[in-house]
Order: sequence, then C-alpha cells, then structure tokens
Amino acid sequence: MRTAPSLAALAFALLQGADAFNAAKSRDFNLLADMGLNADGSAIETATADNIARSLRIGTTVKDSVDIESRQAAETITAEYVTLKLDHFGKSKDTFNNRFWVAESGYKAGGPVFIYDVGETDASGSWQFRLQNETSFFKQIVDQFGGVGIAWEHRFYGNSTPAPINLDTPAETFKYLTTEQSLADVDQFAKQFKRKNINATLTPDKTPWIFIGGSYPAMRAAFIRDKYPDTIYAGYASSAPVQASVDQSFYFEPIYRGMNKYGFGNCTQDIKAAVKYIDNILDTDRSAAAKLKEQFLGKGAASNSHATFADALTTIHYLWQSYGVDGGSGGLRAFCDYIETDPKTNTTAPAEGWAKSKGAKSVVDRWASWKTFAPLVNSYMETECSGKQNVTGTCDLNKRFSGPSSISWTWQYCTQWGYFQSANLGPNQIVSKYNSLQHQHDICHRQFPDAPRSLLPEWPNTDRTNKVFGGWDIRPSNVYWSGGEFDPWRTLSPLSTEPFAPKVNAFTEAPKCGVETSKRELFGYTLPDAQHCYDFRTYFAGGAISRKYFIDALGQWLKCYKPKGGYGGGYGGGYSKRWTA
Repeated sequence: MRTAPSLAALAFALLQGADAFNAAKSRDFNLLADMGLNADGSAIETATADNIARSLRIGTTVKDSVDIESRQAAETITAEYVTLKLDHFGKSKDTFNNRFWVAESGYKAGGPVFIYDVGETDASGSWQFRLQNETSFFKQIVDQFGGVGIAWEHRFYGNSTPAPINLDTPAETFKYLTTEQSLADVDQFAKQFKRKNINATLTPDKTPWIFIGGSYPAMRAAFIRDKYPDTIYAGYASSAPVQASVDQSFYFEPIYRGMNKYGFGNCTQDIKAAVKYIDNILDTDRSAAAKLKEQFLGKGAASNSHATFADALTTIHYLWQSYGVDGGSGGLRAFCDYIETDPKTNTTAPAEGWAKSKGAKSVVDRWASWKTFAPLVNSYMETECSGKQNVTGTCDLNKRFSGPSSISWTWQYCTQWGYFQSANLGPNQIVSKYNSLQHQHDICHRQFPDAPRSLLPEWPNTDRTNKVFGGWDIRPSNVYWSGGEFDPWRTLSPLSTEPFAPKVNAFTEAPKCGVETSKRELFGYTLPDAQHCYDFRTYFAGGAISRKYFIDALGQWLKCYKPKGGYGGGYGGGYSKRWTA
C-alpha cells in the first residue's frame, strides 16, 4: 500500500524554490493555503485539526466504509504528455510536449470532463492535491458529477517547455509564450482526448468539458469559453483580473482597507508614517539613505538603488493575497504584532499607531530590528543580505529572476498583461514611492536585456490585449465569477468596485444555459472578508457559499448540453478566427 506524502514535506519543497516575488511564486503560496498550510509550512489556525489530519491522506469525498488509503491505491496517476503545435496560428511545424495528469476513479458513465488549469507555475507540486486529496474542491466537484479530472500544465512551465527555461534562454524562445497560444493548446488537446479504461467518447463534441481556475487560470476559464465555446462548455473563474493594465498601483488599496477592517489600523498608520519618513530620507540625504539601507538589511546593502530597496520594503505585503494578515512567521500579523508592541512596556499601540506619539523614526527603527525581515527579503529576492551591522553580506537586490516559472511569467506580464504593482501614492500609501511604474518597467528590461522590441515591447501592450480578450466587458455564457472582498486582483475583475472600474450589477441566480449577460450585469459573487481564490479552500467557511452557486448553476447547464456531430478530419483544424483584432 502506498503512503500518501506529507503536506508539510510538500510545503518544504515549495519553499526551497522561493525566488523573486511575482505571480508565479504566489501560486505556490496559494496552493499551500488551499492545503491549510502557512507559507512557512505551519498549519493555518482556521483550518480544523480534522481537516489538517485528513489532508495528509489521499482519498475521495465518498462517505463509505472503504479505507481511504485503499481507495488511493486503487488509482495510480502518472504524468502524461501530448504533442502540440508550438504555433497554432502560423505555418511553423514545430511541436512541443505538454504535460498533464488524469484522475478517472470518480468517473460514471456520461460524466463530464473537468480540467483544472494550474497556471503560471510548475504543476508537479500541485496535481496530486488537486486530483486526489479529499479536501480539494476540484476533486470534490469531479467526484460529485461523476467526471474525469485533468490537471493541466501551461506551456513554458514545468516540463511543458519547447526548450529549457533559464537565464540563458534566448528571447526568441518566448515568441510563442502568449495567452492566445496557450488557450489553443487546450482546444487541440481536448479534441483528441481519450482514455483506454473508459468506453466513451470524451472529446467535447460528445462530452461536456468544464474549465476551472483561479487567478490567471480564472482569466483563461473566461477567455477559453469565449474563444472556444464548442470546446469548453462551462467555466469557473475565481479571482480573474481580465482587464490588462500597465498600472496596478491600486493593488495595495485592498490591503490597506483589509488591514483596517481586520483590526490592524494602528499598523497601517505606522507603515504609512514609516514609508513617508523613509522616502524623505531617500530624497534628501545620500549618507543617511546609505545608513538606512544597512540598518534594514545589514552591511553591504548601501550600494543598492533606492528603487530596489523599495522592493525589499514591499516584501511585508507579499503574503496578503494568499493569507490576508496571516501566513505564518513572515505574515503581516507577525509583523504588525512586533511593530505595535512596545518592547519596554509590552503595551499595544493605540488606534493611531506609535508614530503620532513617538515619531516616525521610532517605527522605522522598530521595523528594521524585526529579525524576520532580512531573511524574508533574502528568500523572495534571491540574495544574501546579512541583516547585521557588523557582517557584510552579498546583498544585491538587483538580480534577475532565476526560477524558470518566474522567468516565464515575467515574459507574459511584461509583454501582454502589465500588472505593475507600483506604489499607491495618496492618502493610503503603504509602499515607497520609489517602487514606481518606471522601476517596474526597468525590471522587465533587466530580465531580458537582449530582447528586441519586436518581441519585448517598451511597455506591455495592454491595449492590444484588452482588444483581443475583451477586458472588463467579457461576458461568455455558462461562466461563474467570484472574488474576495479584499483581494488585490479583484481590482481588475468585472467584480471590481474601484472608482475607475465599470459599475456592474452582480447576481447569484444562474442565467439560463447559453445566455450571455449584458456588460452591466455579471453572474458572480464577492466573498466577504476574503482575499485571493478563497472559495477554493474547503476549510474557509465563506467559500462554500460561492462554490454552491457554481455547482447549482453547472447542474442546470449540463441538462442543456447536446452532443455535436464530431470533428471529422481530426483535431488539427477548425480553430477560432476570433483572435483577429
């Protein structure tokens, strides 16, 4: 009998791969959070002991007398590969192998095919949880509907690459790393999908396919239903920022609002005061600025630019989207508890924080003395700052991202999507102004210094992206949208309530199958007191409400599914022409 791997061991494996922060790394944190684990591998307190215990076993949600481990042993899942065109829209005959995993144990005759899009990361760390763990929402819904479950790896991530991805990979290799090409991959794959153990035609002409994803994969759930409606019958888009935007400085606004809502208003006031104080030092006093950098990061940090130092300061917010104020030893709760506790009296700061009474410098000094800070920066930014005044570290904050997933995702956001999370200048500013749009631009060109402008534009071509995909206004039928109240990515979702976003009326009664809503309406739900993709966490109480809206809708939509005539000459033709802008 096989023994299920420990989730704590998986957490350790993921954390060993920590690299410069971006969405590729945050997906690892989202996975850990879905498993009920903090970023440091410790158990999330809100996850019940029973859930955590069960998460260490592989099984199904079926309530019967069969031993969970026996059910696990009944299905052995291994990685599989499909050969796909590298360029679906041109004349190139080059191909690559795309990796995927399939669970068949829950299948019942006539059941749908569910595909979970892993997104912008190596899928080897998550497929098993998604497909086999009884606390996985994806497994639960696959089993509930008697379906086949697929974990899908995005092109140019993990083993689904046409060439090795590293710092030496030529820019020309990334020519075909686009969202358009990746959606066509799924279409081509679906049209040839079959299983030797299932006596049924599982291609979309005879079996409904359901696409489920969170964050970037949630965007893909909406896009693929829109572009390939004959392939994907329905979609679940959790936390989908479908509006491409160079400027995403407003990413930090939900963090500010959420911290205040959750009772950390004193901490937000002190972060604001500290950031303002630091920016003033960086503006006016070169010598003091050098000392400040070493105060925070140790001897050897002074040579870093103001902008890269600003990157380091921003790391305190990295876990918000996955954990809110929590996340373990590197989360905002730990940081704020340290900042807001007077070390001499052990008293907690009043609502206005300490800066008002003690001065902003006292907050800066306290922040710099937080022993977790330098290791946090080292982990996220692939550097070796000592954190000590008498020890010289190799503290280089200007390094290129070296992790393959980080490299690939950087290419995607620097070419198509933007999402430059610069400082939210204004009354709620909690990030240094030196984390500017220009600095984010420079990161793109630092990462790919030899890329020609024909491949890597000066700025991400977000206007074209929105023209191709529809941005705010995309409304494919048979798609459910969700988002968290304090999710920074909801700012660019149709569920956004930011001042610059279109006003949309969200409703939760499922539209009839095949019926698109108007641009001012949306079948969707915002989870109160939640962040990014929280409805995929089966231990988060509020998530069940959101999941039920989709499950009930899917039950209705599937009744309308009608098999089609088939693909005739094969899967290679019939691609959508709707890409033409």
